[in-house]
Amino acid sequence: MSKLNPGDDDMQLIRNSLKDLILNTEEAESSLRKSIYSYLTRFRELEPQLHAFVPESQQEQRLKMEQERLLASLAGTAGKPALWGIPVGIKDLIHAAGLPTQAGSRLPAETLAGGEASIVTRLRSLGAVIAGKTVTEEFAYHGPIATLNPHHPAHTPGGSSAGSAAAVAAGLCPLALGTQTLRSVLAPASFCGVVGFKPSYNRVPLDGVIKLSPSFDTIGFFTQDLSGMETAAELLVPDWNARQVSSKPVLGIPKGIYMELMSTEVKAVFTAQIQSLEQAGYQVKHVQMPWEDELIYGNAMLRFIQGELAREQAELFGAYEQYYGASVREAIISGVAIPEEELAGYRLLQLDLRERLKSLMVHEKIDLWVSPAQGGTAPKLEEGNTGWPGMTAVWGFAGCPAISIPAASIDGLPLGFQCVGNYGEDEWLLARARQVALELCPDKID
Repeated sequence: MSKLNPGDDDMQLIRNSLKDLILNTEEAESSLRKSIYSYLTRFRELEPQLHAFVPESQQEQRLKMEQERLLASLAGTAGKPALWGIPVGIKDLIHAAGLPTQAGSRLPAETLAGGEASIVTRLRSLGAVIAGKTVTEEFAYHGPIATLNPHHPAHTPGGSSAGSAAAVAAGLCPLALGTQTLRSVLAPASFCGVVGFKPSYNRVPLDGVIKLSPSFDTIGFFTQDLSGMETAAELLVPDWNARQVSSKPVLGIPKGIYMELMSTEVKAVFTAQIQSLEQAGYQVKHVQMPWEDELIYGNAMLRFIQGELAREQAELFGAYEQYYGASVREAIISGVAIPEEELAGYRLLQLDLRERLKSLMVHEKIDLWVSPAQGGTAPKLEEGNTGWPGMTAVWGFAGCPAISIPAASIDGLPLGFQCVGNYGEDEWLLARARQVALELCPDKID
């Protein structure tokens, strides 16, 4: 591990590569003890400033138990499993045995209890250490969070997977889990300067996850570099079959209102990136999209989410309404009034758009859709804005896989480059994103 170059008001960020840690050949017990010791050392140094994790009163005792469990699990086996001793942050919507789930809320923890998510069980079986629960906005919808941006603490780390992205960016852990509904993986990845990957909808099981909107919600991952993300996907995404490509992918850029949902500075950076790719031999097509601008610019997706949130929270809200924050309370109340017929219409529209995008990619011979991951860099905390859904939401609505690569910065603030693939073709997305990253940010490969 090495220190990253900090700016005037930055924290001391630490290089913490998942791939490097996996390649560690040190003896199992000593490497495990060293890993947990290193994590706790970094935690004590950075977490008091960062606030990426939900406070935990018995952290060291729990990690000691994790250590003993892992050593016992290794007895009689041939060797260390792939994620042996690697600390992984778990977004506080995802159940992990031994840790309460608060979902960023004030509800009594026992009311939100549930069985451990299979993705967490998978991590344990691979030898990972559960580093702790990472901070999220209330029920991943909206609400105040304490987490700061590791690059510039006066700016937001994004939402709602803020804690996971910030923990990876700072080097507290090399891998963290998040979830995305509209922007909650891609926005914090962009703001915190890490790789954020949101698989295709339903590619990773959502059991053991407190849902915001079941028709959108998708588990995602954060790593510091693309090689780490490729490793995480291979280990954690079911039935992963890595691809290799030699020819440069054809890139598609949406026409219409979509490309207007960004600041002048971001547009200038993106234009320069596209020119660089074209000069490197990439074909770029500007394409009329199979959606109405109103879908992106209107409130249909928000109504859809509010309607599903209201139904997910109906029982708890009836008993604990006073515990909910104002934003979530108002969203639930609004969602109750949205008729089932309207929600059913949105679900049909999702499937229709997914098929239209697939057909369009075939017709236009598009391999990747590309855009900035966010319409701006991380806003200041005082602005109360944790990101914009404009560049990410429509792809999530269609269930497409997407990745944010830390390929630029503006005034020292990171800006992600978003690549979007066809639904179900996650392996191709990562393979083609690697090609793009080799042109735009080769230092972020590994």
